[in-house]
Amino acid sequence: MYEYSNKSERKLIVRFFSSIGFIATFSMASLAFINSSYLLACTLVVSSFVYLLAFSISRGVEKSGTIILYNLYALMFYLVLTGGAQGTGPIWIFIVSPVTYSIRGLKRGTFDIILFLLAIVLGFYCADTFNIYDYSPEQFPIRIILAFIIVASLSGYYEFSREKYSSKIIALSQKNEFLATIDPLTNLPNRRYTMNKLVAFKSELKDNNTPFVILLADVDNFKKINDQFGHDFGDEALIQLAKTFDKSIPKNAIGSRWGGEEFLIVIPNATVEQGEQVAEKIHNALKASAVSLFSDSTNITLSIGVISASAERSIDLDIKRADELLYKAKAQGKNRTCSS
Repeated sequence: MYEYSNKSERKLIVRFFSSIGFIATFSMASLAFINSSYLLACTLVVSSFVYLLAFSISRGVEKSGTIILYNLYALMFYLVLTGGAQGTGPIWIFIVSPVTYSIRGLKRGTFDIILFLLAIVLGFYCADTFNIYDYSPEQFPIRIILAFIIVASLSGYYEFSREKYSSKIIALSQKNEFLATIDPLTNLPNRRYTMNKLVAFKSELKDNNTPFVILLADVDNFKKINDQFGHDFGDEALIQLAKTFDKSIPKNAIGSRWGGEEFLIVIPNATVEQGEQVAEKIHNALKASAVSLFSDSTNITLSIGVISASAERSIDLDIKRADELLYKAKAQGKNRTCSS
């Protein structure tokens, strides 16, 4: 199966081909029986029940696909070897390449089709050498083989184009998904991404008592910075702040842009005291590094609220509590941390 198909799609493909295979072979078996071709009828009945077996295997998608293909190959080899009904058996081999590529994908499908082609050549050779069936005219087997190679090549090219297009769509989808979770200015995770992580951390807290700490930070006097130095300088301040977070927070922590000049940091497996230490590290880093753009330069500061998430509170209440502590820090003079 091609690797980018999800399980439900692959299961649908396998069930579709097994259903069609069962209906087609059982119908032809009935016609063969009516026409007194009992050996052909028995062969087709066995093949139809193999397709039914593949349909009934609901969990093993790969196994079902393999059963469908090799049952098809065996039936095609038999039809080539014996001529089928009045020498028309070989014309059925043209369904092999689209079925193979649909189930196997390009690489594995091409390998299987090459093996199948060798088997068909062997079938024609054995039919002629051992007088099993006399194809007339003599050029018939060669023309069938050449036509099959052309059809298989076209099917392979179509599969190549389809896989290439699907890969582009998947890559674009992944890129869009990534962009949807990243703040374009600071390249930090955005609110949407962080909320999903908070839900996961809260679940771990409730189920396994795994603690985590929330730091909610706001840039002090950000409006004055924009008014004095301009919005480009304000953007540069936020970008530098994001870089400071990258250097200051633990590797397993998440530093995100919560909105505007407000940032939220989540530290898993941490206590409030450890959260305070991270906050102090950020304060010191900002104090030691001024924001500069062209001829303008200034130090920015943060007010930070630190809380330990509670299993009894909702995420919204945790953030509300951190926000209350943040504004307590601002009321006490800014550029400081308040914790629960």
